[in-house]
Amino acid sequence: MKPIYKCVVCGVFTEESFHCNRPARLLLSGEQRLRLSKLMSFLLRHGANEVGLALSENGWVSVRELARAIRERWRSREYYSWLQEEHIIAVSLLDPKGRFELSSDRKMIRASYGHTIRVSLGYKPLKPTELPRVLYHGTLRENIPSILERGILPMRRIFVHLTPSIDVALEVGLRHGRDVVILVIEPSCLLKKGLSVYKASNIIYLTKHVPPSCIREVLGKDRVSRQWSR
Repeated sequence: MKPIYKCVVCGVFTEESFHCNRPARLLLSGEQRLRLSKLMSFLLRHGANEVGLALSENGWVSVRELARAIRERWRSREYYSWLQEEHIIAVSLLDPKGRFELSSDRKMIRASYGHTIRVSLGYKPLKPTELPRVLYHGTLRENIPSILERGILPMRRIFVHLTPSIDVALEVGLRHGRDVVILVIEPSCLLKKGLSVYKASNIIYLTKHVPPSCIREVLGKDRVSRQWSR
């Protein structure tokens, strides 16, 4: 990941080393940013209890408490002795996938999606006019027989994750193996089946289940490559 800088003039967090015509202060190296982002995702989605954090019913926790818990109670805390609230805020604000949500005063934080911890995120169901035309889901080819029989299930998570970006769908699929296929989902079909769709970030949409009948197409690698080149 790119390093994060803080402007010495206006105080904004940025990925640019110059801001307001001045050299910006390095806040996090790319390695520090990646490590902290992964840890924040783990704690806010799955493992808050490992550092003694209690999430609210909507998944919120104090930024100050999160920083202190990592610094003092995380099992690899020796790597985070430098951690302050501004580092957590910066990672959250500049996350390219909108993994984190901050309260308006930046004092509280939660994961936007991906939870196995039972929380109520409070997202409003999208109206038909608010839905993308299609959504995508990346998976391994070996999962297709089961998916075409049972649909896409959330497995250990609360929701199925879908994306309007074929690039993101492929990236997610490749985390699990090389033989990836992309499922093309019809969001309007989900609504017709009584399944609500929620927008968690600009590139992540959530639903409880995708029935087989709402899967419009299965794209192999060759088809995905052709779509990319358009």
